[in-house]
Amino acid sequence: MDGKITLSQIEIMPYQLIHLHELKVVKTANDHARLIFAGTVDENLRDYYMKASDEETQVKVFVKDGEGGRHALFRGIALDVKVKTVNGINYMTVEAISHTHQLDMKRRKRSFQNPRLTYTELIKSIVAEYGKEADVLDVASSGKAIGTFVMQYDETDWEFLKRLASHFYSPLIPAVGYGVPKLYFGMPMGLSKGELQVHNYKAVKRVSAYQTAAENRIPGVRNEDFLQYEVEADKLMEPGHEVLFQGRPWLVAEAVSELRQGLLKHSYKLSPRSGLRPIKMFNRAIIGASIHGKVLAVRKDKVQVKLDMDEQVDPATDFWFPYSTIYASEGQTGWYCMPEVGDQLRIYFPSYKEEEGYAISSVKRTNPASAPLKSQTSAAAAAPGKAAAASASEPHSSDNGEDVMADPAVKTLQTKYGKKIVLAPDKIVISSGGMSIIISDSEGITIKSDKDIGITAGGELVLSSQMLQLSADKIELSGKGSTLSLEEEILLSGSEIKMN
Repeated sequence: MDGKITLSQIEIMPYQLIHLHELKVVKTANDHARLIFAGTVDENLRDYYMKASDEETQVKVFVKDGEGGRHALFRGIALDVKVKTVNGINYMTVEAISHTHQLDMKRRKRSFQNPRLTYTELIKSIVAEYGKEADVLDVASSGKAIGTFVMQYDETDWEFLKRLASHFYSPLIPAVGYGVPKLYFGMPMGLSKGELQVHNYKAVKRVSAYQTAAENRIPGVRNEDFLQYEVEADKLMEPGHEVLFQGRPWLVAEAVSELRQGLLKHSYKLSPRSGLRPIKMFNRAIIGASIHGKVLAVRKDKVQVKLDMDEQVDPATDFWFPYSTIYASEGQTGWYCMPEVGDQLRIYFPSYKEEEGYAISSVKRTNPASAPLKSQTSAAAAAPGKAAAASASEPHSSDNGEDVMADPAVKTLQTKYGKKIVLAPDKIVISSGGMSIIISDSEGITIKSDKDIGITAGGELVLSSQMLQLSADKIELSGKGSTLSLEEEILLSGSEIKMN
């Protein structure tokens, strides 16, 4: 829409003003559009507007052209409504914000663990939560997949989308002409508004912005990209619109429409497209964060995890977190002990890059309502040997309701297959089902088995003690064709037997 816009061409809904004194609309890249207007209202409507205005009140500003058409200058929701009465005259001031503000109200925590998921699919799934007509147009990613683990952590959807757009050094652009959230993911293309002919303008060199871009290594950054023109024009334009000015293409970076002396004036900041690239953003709130989760799958030294903060398991989950072990080095040496499917663990984030997160062991979490009331700490402190003996003599003590963590002096390694190693202050116990080896400081070594026991030596087998006692239904010694059999009778056999 071109041409001067007078006060009579401005229509504000749902408020009916006696006279409009002030009107200002600010639209800029990477931010919501904002509106403020002030005027006088009828006394009969004053209280009604105050009661009826809430977070769902839609505020619309239209500009009528000479042919009877209407052009949306602003559409959004009310933020603040104030009424002041002076000498019987009611002055009302309204502040409003674009519908994209709905995306910027609630902080969320969730993860996206399918590296094949495209940015387009991701951002559309987020915006779709705000209604069927809400939409986002991806003009930045070119169908690229996220390629790694992506997490929204204590961020609003707007903040998260803005950070994702910065992966392509692109901003978000609200589309304010609709009654629902709509936005561009990146700078739109092809929205040409023709040639702009103005005689009054101001040139600004954004030196600080150039230094920031250069230090943050924005690809292809050039000093001349940060020349900006500030102009006033009658042409109605939005951020992202392209114009031809002084023989060169420029993008509208900011648009401000303001009522002055009965006319709606438009001022614009024009920049080269390459000068409107924000630096890559990171969520520094994740530094040091440790998020609980449950193991879904294990492969080599990596795990798939369903994070507790996610409402449900994504069937497309295909990201593998490295698992932090006690010790690992090159050459296949170190400690290899992976968690089981269903185990609880934590994903730790050492930096502001979520893709650098890795899995670590978890703190045991007990339901206070089901925890035993009696304290075992004092008993363990008074008689650590007794507690250790109980663990040693009962290889499946955890299956019998015993707490393997009752005594901090006892170290336990146990698998879901019933294999268990207990390191107590006075003994070591290795057990599996009905088999166990106990190395006791007081009782020596005890080997028990409900299966066969085989001992094989490639060289000599030496048994030496003050007394050697063998007890069995039958004892048989053999070597090189000679045998000694102890049963109900003693039988000796060999090629030659000598007895003294």
